[in-house]
Formats: sequence, C-alpha cells, structure tokens
Amino acid sequence: MPDPAPLHVIRLGEHRVVNPQPGEPPFLSAASGTAWSATRLYSVGDDQATVAEFDLDPAKVLEALRRNEDAEILEPGFAERIIPEVLPIDPKERAAKKADFEALTVVLRHDIQALEHPAKAEILRRFPHGLLLMSGSGGMSWEGFRRSTCVVYSLDDQGHISGLPAKVSLEALHEALEQGDDVNGDLNIEGMAVYGQALVLAQRGNSIDADGQPAKNLLIHLDLGEVLESIYTDLSVGALELRGTREYDLGHLPVEHEGQTYDVKLDFTDLDAVTDDPEHRLVFTAAGEGPDGSPVQNVIAGSAVGVISAAGELLSVTPLEDATIKLEGVDARYNPSLGSIDLLLVSDADDPDVPAPLFASRIAG
Repeated sequence: MPDPAPLHVIRLGEHRVVNPQPGEPPFLSAASGTAWSATRLYSVGDDQATVAEFDLDPAKVLEALRRNEDAEILEPGFAERIIPEVLPIDPKERAAKKADFEALTVVLRHDIQALEHPAKAEILRRFPHGLLLMSGSGGMSWEGFRRSTCVVYSLDDQGHISGLPAKVSLEALHEALEQGDDVNGDLNIEGMAVYGQALVLAQRGNSIDADGQPAKNLLIHLDLGEVLESIYTDLSVGALELRGTREYDLGHLPVEHEGQTYDVKLDFTDLDAVTDDPEHRLVFTAAGEGPDGSPVQNVIAGSAVGVISAAGELLSVTPLEDATIKLEGVDARYNPSLGSIDLLLVSDADDPDVPAPLFASRIAG
C-alpha cells in the first residue's frame, strides 16, 4: 500500500446551538460522532450528554470543496439533552461521570426496507422514518460503572429528532466482548455504522493489555435486524446479536517529544459506510495518541482517514496534513461526478470551553 499524500481539510464552521441545555454552553465542545442525511447533520458530544441537529446544504459543502477553502456554512443547530443530569465542571469529575457517547449513526427508512429479517414490517411500523442511535464506549468509569447506555431517537418525515429518547442497554454485549478472545486491553467502542445487514462497531485499540501488548483495533459486526428488534422488545443487546470481528493494523505516526521521536499507533475513532458508493466501501477515522504509561502518554501524533473495501481489506490510510487535529467522527458520501469520496469530519479539542469544529475533505477516486 503506497504512502498517500497528506490529506488537507477545510473548515466549515463550529457546532453552536441556539438552545443550550441548562448548565451547558451554547455549543458542542467534544463532538465524538457525526452523521449526515440529506440536509440534516447530527453530532453528539461525548462529555455533554447532548446530541444536536443542524441544517447543512450539500450544495454549499460541494462548493467549499471545489474551492478548497474554509467556509462558515454551518448555522447554529438545536440541541437535545440525552441524559437529564448536568455534569460537573471539574475535568476529572466530568470524565468520571460522563456517559461517554462516542458512537453515532442514523438508520434510514431504506436501510430498514433492505433488511432480510422477519421483524422488518414491525420495525418499519415503529420507525417509519428511521432512527438515530448513539452509544457509550463500553469502558469502565473511574467510579466503577460501565458506559453501556445506547440512546435511540425516532426521526420524523423531515429527518428531525422526534419525541423522547429510549434507553437500550449494551452491557451484555460489552461484557461478552470483553470475555471473548478477540478484545484485549480496555473495551472502547468509538464508531458505529449501518452497513447492509450489519451494524458495525469500531473498537479503538488505544490501551495496553495485561501482558503489556497493544490492544487490537477491531471491526465488530452485529446483525442489524436483531439489534433493531431488541430496541423495542427487551431493550438490551447482547451476544445473540454478535456476528463476528476482524482485526486491523492501521500503522503508526511519528511524534517529536522532548527531543526524541516516537512511533504512535493509529487507532479507530469512528467509521461510516460510504453513501451511494457502487463499491460499498467503509471509511474510518483514526488517531495516534500515546498510551498510558508511555513517554508520550496522551500526546497526539495526528489523525488519519482510511478506506476499507467491501471484502474487508484495508485499502488506504491517509494521515492529515495538520497533525494537531484529533479526528473523532466521519460521514462519507460518494461523489459520482468525480468518483471521489467526500467527507465531513468532526474533532474533539479536549477543552470544554472550545466549540467543536466541522471539517470537510475529499479522497480521490
């Protein structure tokens, strides 16, 4: 796999909201997942327990990409509080108590219609315009609880978030993954995407296991129909929905620290199925962050965007030109005019006082 040229990104604005929730700032500060359908953009904050929706005009995105220039086109959106509790301001207390919503995806009506599942008709009846899913990382908090909450919102015929959220437990699934042979190190689910009959999760291997070995990066395949059926039956997803995993080596990025050069492993931070792609590819984001206990602990070496084929093969991993950006979320669309993959990207500045930016980029066909 040849080394591609670094990927340039343009900035499209910030995740500001017109209706900040009580105790929260008027923006998302740590966007950790994003999804774009038609003109509706959804982003979730991992430490605010807030999801927000925005209007985003595809024509304006295409024009910004054509010019390859920054453009302030993301208008303030509307926030929905996922969990009623207000998190503490202190960073350590906040990290200990947050639900850690790291993964978000939208399930569209045509995704449900394409299911080969006996409950398809009932799923369509309950979610006639699709639904929005976001989930915790599955890791253990410092206070000893597992971040295994999945939140589900129905969508209306315009793609707006509709009604109150339903909470679904992923604890049985997360425990099954930790007790199995595939996951080593800490469980840390950071991405989620609808992919045909599957719901694919991305395990970020950014920890060290009990033997001192780096954790694996995995794509975890669940049966989408079974997951959607569980949402309105037992409100729990477990090992029965699990269909398999695949490990990926994403490579390393170099980083300079205190006069030394270190290679930092790239690990998954999100993924998305490329919309309308004739080749049925997956796109993922990855970040290089020094693991705990290393000389470069918490040092960011940069981020990358990668492509995986329909057969599951790693096709490319392209580092970002700007190594200061830590990518946390991606939405990908196929551009038939150019044969390219057009990307929306979100990042987390790890600072609650800084609004999360929205970026765009393009991978050539």
